[in-house]
Amino acid sequence: MNLISITDALQAVVSNIIQGAVEKVSLKNASNGYLAHDVIAPINLPSFNNSAMDGWVFRFEDYENEQRTFIQTKEVKAGDEIPENIDEGCCYRIFTGAPVPENGTLVIMQENIQTVGSSVSVKEEGASFFKNIRKTGEQIMSGEVALKKGTQLSPAAIGYMASLGVSRLSVTEQPKVTILTTGNELVEPGNALESGQIYESNSAALVAGFKEMGITSAAVNKRPDEYSAVFNQINNQIKENDFLVLTGGISVGDYDFVSKVLNELGVKTIFYKVNQKPGKPFFFGKIGNCSVFALPGNPAAAMSCFYYYIRPSIRKFMGALNPFNDCVELPLKENFTVKGSRDLLLKSRIHQKEVEILDGQSSNMMHTFALANSLTQIEANQVALKKGDLVKVFPF
Repeated sequence: MNLISITDALQAVVSNIIQGAVEKVSLKNASNGYLAHDVIAPINLPSFNNSAMDGWVFRFEDYENEQRTFIQTKEVKAGDEIPENIDEGCCYRIFTGAPVPENGTLVIMQENIQTVGSSVSVKEEGASFFKNIRKTGEQIMSGEVALKKGTQLSPAAIGYMASLGVSRLSVTEQPKVTILTTGNELVEPGNALESGQIYESNSAALVAGFKEMGITSAAVNKRPDEYSAVFNQINNQIKENDFLVLTGGISVGDYDFVSKVLNELGVKTIFYKVNQKPGKPFFFGKIGNCSVFALPGNPAAAMSCFYYYIRPSIRKFMGALNPFNDCVELPLKENFTVKGSRDLLLKSRIHQKEVEILDGQSSNMMHTFALANSLTQIEANQVALKKGDLVKVFPF
């Protein structure tokens, strides 16, 4: 059986995701969202010339004519109206953010000023025209595109919008996400383990992964390995969610019911099983508006698939300009021997412009994932890589 390649699988996932609906939200609720339309600046920013320093404002022509002693005739604070023009040979005391008069063309910082009463002496040479003055429209002019459609609203972007007076933004809605875990052996952390049981960790990791993307409403449901329970739960969830993420039960064991249930419910298989390690038994399908991801039960394999496939699909749904993971080429810190004929997604750590492949790469091992800050992709059928060889690295 020919397995789909890791590259083709990623393209298949992203190409099958449909962008969500557009909604208008308040600025305080827009964080981490993606703009559904270009934002046009409603004002100039700054909207007036203002001082970048605490100091004194002068006419540059006086300074250029080698005048160094002036008379202070006014004080201007942030929030004051734009003052009248400065008379020849005079200056104004000015504070950071305060409006500069129309003919104020030089601000000297207070550390380079000496005063005696109203007499102001400049101790700085070589000052330039408009030094220490923020010009009108220096950041952006009214009518220009402030942020493009598809831009993610980081904290800085939110602040930028606020500085333009924007109070509401059109963003693509967050997806409705449910995580469904299956397995009789799984126990919620905080409870005692009985013989043969393990703590369920996949849902905790996945919920944290979604929260990192700004999705705080991912629900978690848990069902035992019992056919009717799995069937009913999946049937209900595909009707209510944009993304259904299943962990465990996708393999071919006697009690792995997920694949049978998905088939019976009419979920269209886009692919099942990828030529990768870890995460070979990975399923992606569609039914109606719901995208169904069935991840391997082993936690490191599940998280590798989350980072490599689900994160880009979420960004595509939310309208990102570029939904794909950032990728950089970095030199290997140490030699690495490749085993097997599958593409590898390796837990790795970027440090000082190199990438270190961490120990403990088995699909069940999360202790090294906890130390990782990236996944390194090694293409299939490579035999050995040397220190310094360039590899593809996906920072988290």
